[in-house]
Amino acid sequence: MKKIVSIIIVCLTLVATLSGCAADKDDTGAIIPVFITEEISNYDPVPMMYDADVFKNTTLLYEGLTVLKENGKIEKGMASDWYTKIDEEKGEYWLFFELKETSWDDQKYVQADDFVYAWRRILSPETSSPAACLLYGIKNAKAYKAGDVTADDLGVYAESDSLLKIEFEGPFNLDLFLEAVSSPALVASREDNVAGNEDSWAASLDDFSANSAFTLKNFDPTKSVTFQRNAVYNREKSSDSAVYKVVKPYKLTIDFTFTTAEQMERFENGEIYYISAFEKETYAANEKKMETSDLLSVYSYFFNTTKAPFDNSLVRQALSLALDREKIAEISGLGVKPATGLVTYGVNDKKAGKEFRKVGGDLISVSANLKEAKTLIKKAGITPSDYTINIYTLRDTADVEIAKYTKEVWEGLGFKVTLSSGAGKAYTNKLYKGDFDVIGIDYQGLAPDAFAFLAPFAKEFSGEAIDITGEERTATHVTGFDNEKYNKLIEKISVTTDRKERTALLHDAEEMLLELSPVAPLHFNVNSYLKSKKLSKLDTSGYGYTIFKNAKLKNYKESNAVILAQEEAARQEKLEAQKKK
Repeated sequence: MKKIVSIIIVCLTLVATLSGCAADKDDTGAIIPVFITEEISNYDPVPMMYDADVFKNTTLLYEGLTVLKENGKIEKGMASDWYTKIDEEKGEYWLFFELKETSWDDQKYVQADDFVYAWRRILSPETSSPAACLLYGIKNAKAYKAGDVTADDLGVYAESDSLLKIEFEGPFNLDLFLEAVSSPALVASREDNVAGNEDSWAASLDDFSANSAFTLKNFDPTKSVTFQRNAVYNREKSSDSAVYKVVKPYKLTIDFTFTTAEQMERFENGEIYYISAFEKETYAANEKKMETSDLLSVYSYFFNTTKAPFDNSLVRQALSLALDREKIAEISGLGVKPATGLVTYGVNDKKAGKEFRKVGGDLISVSANLKEAKTLIKKAGITPSDYTINIYTLRDTADVEIAKYTKEVWEGLGFKVTLSSGAGKAYTNKLYKGDFDVIGIDYQGLAPDAFAFLAPFAKEFSGEAIDITGEERTATHVTGFDNEKYNKLIEKISVTTDRKERTALLHDAEEMLLELSPVAPLHFNVNSYLKSKKLSKLDTSGYGYTIFKNAKLKNYKESNAVILAQEEAARQEKLEAQKKK
């Protein structure tokens, strides 16, 4: 078999070299082996909003109405244009999006109805999604989420296949809404793919469709995934332009059968050309070579405020104050930054280019304050040894190590502490059902707006699913946090259209939330990567993720030949194995 592989590689490489002058129309483009993250089992953008790795992948597959650039400014995405119609005397406030002539990967046009369906899904009383608050300015959005009206009453309409019409409750800030609809959570969804199949449509190739630069091919969560060029992305069906002029690479391939450490070896050996997931040791050895961008993501601990002793804000403050964020960032060892607030870097302040975090300053000390923590516990009037705290995390190495450090610190305060971890549905079930004491989470900013970070902690803005047959028509945040003063402040912010006034209120809200401490922000996540000298033209989105749409790989025909040879060898080996059976 090894001889067969060698012969195939030599032959294909020779063919690639001899065909170097072939016409562009005969050239599919580069196949680029990469390692973006460890395996992802589901590419549905709605439920998987508490894992930064998910967004590194889903942003390859979906595009919203607008696109957030690295400089914080908004550009056109699926929308080719937009305009407003406002009649203040009648109290009518409308926004219209004209859609581009572009298609899903199966060549069906992206239509206004796809956005109507996606947003109805997010706002459905049966859906838990913190993205819901981004749409609450729309007429009847909150009422629909509460189960008081039907989906047909929601102010989002397909005026035609290519015209999306949105009716607002009252005056709205256009710039803020354009930023909101750049969210990876507010992308279009196909009803014919999702309806009746919500748990699995994005976990297999059978029902999956993408509307961005790439689509899924050869998807096996335990073995490999291929992101293949969406040949009809941003191309009119009548266009005769070459597909690679819109999306340069033909494929991005990830092989999950190698460990993270082995992936680094493959990168060093020239077998893969991009890597953005590392072991702590390999990151440290290559830190100076890394290219890094801030993610709108903060690793945090959520406290279950419905359980003692977490029902006491003084205890929550104490547990947060006792932690050394510098130490936590060091434990993670992946270039993350100590959290100084809940709102991350990369979030706009009064305007694009001014960062909310820098203007707001440090609301959390990066050093531990054990003296103050002990004072607060005494003030709370509890005996720490009476309580056992379980810290639940994903099975990620860094998360587990941070939990071990936290255990040591909190035991030093007198608490008993246990650790447990899970993944996939086991993790999300714990989260959404509130079945935890303390849970570690990649808390995502779903828009470049502090409101997206802060609003979900207010009861009417949580986006949590409700039972419409019950008396309670709103659900608290997954932490169970419910504070009347905070709720009223977020409500005020939601109807404030002046950006300067609104931003000042958001700074007040962040300060109040961190004082009440239903959440303890630990470190700001980053996207760090290494790329081969052969790979160029990578871009970064405003959300911090790598954009591969224009990626160029030097001498890719020779590289393609080797990859194709390996695929053919694997196919031959499989056939031989089947014959032996």
